[in-house]
Amino acid sequence: MSWWRGAGLGFLRGGPLGAVVGGTIEHFLGKKLQKKVQDSLPGIIHQGEFISCLVVILARVGMESGPLSPKKVGVIHKFFMKNLGYGFPDLKHLDRLMEEVQSKKPDIDRFVEEYKKSCRDNYNLLLLALCYQISLIENVLSDEAQSMIKNIGLVLGVSYDKHNEVREKYSLHPFKTPYNILELSSNASNDEIKKAYRKMASQYHPDRVSQEDEKTVQEAHMRFLEIQSAYQELGRVRKI
Repeated sequence: MSWWRGAGLGFLRGGPLGAVVGGTIEHFLGKKLQKKVQDSLPGIIHQGEFISCLVVILARVGMESGPLSPKKVGVIHKFFMKNLGYGFPDLKHLDRLMEEVQSKKPDIDRFVEEYKKSCRDNYNLLLLALCYQISLIENVLSDEAQSMIKNIGLVLGVSYDKHNEVREKYSLHPFKTPYNILELSSNASNDEIKKAYRKMASQYHPDRVSQEDEKTVQEAHMRFLEIQSAYQELGRVRKI
């Protein structure tokens, strides 16, 4: 078995980030950093995979609010230096990986999935917190960044309530969740979700207000689309 598979990153081999991620992990595996990671963040099963995926995800999130500025890079550096014992020579490998992320702009869903596996769900909220830190470092949280972080939470399997607890720590308004839109509690059953969707979709269907004024028709149409989107999202999350 190659070290790629041993590190849990066989899915990257030959990909646009394969070579640079490989270099980052080889550096990591050749240093005495694994113990520091294990001491600081116990329970991680592939430290090299965890570190590489974390850097890729944070860099991509940082890019959604504009260029990956020195302040944003500083958030990543600070975390690795303070929590994982990285020194300046070690940070150079992370910088090279961040440069590649900026150049290639990879889709991050697979990296989030591999992060989730590598930490066995122990540090999912940590990732969300770091995503908000890097997005807010310049006091601008774009809609694009919020959308990406919301999707990261969904891929991680973090509940809407838990995600909103993280947002609250950064003085952010709670996400309007699909449960809010369908006027349900987060512990609603699948049958209750289906029933609420059918009722609200019928209530706000554009055909029901087709004879009303243009503003009313437009509002009903937007509400109908919102209801559909909420139901589809819950369908993905809960496998309805």
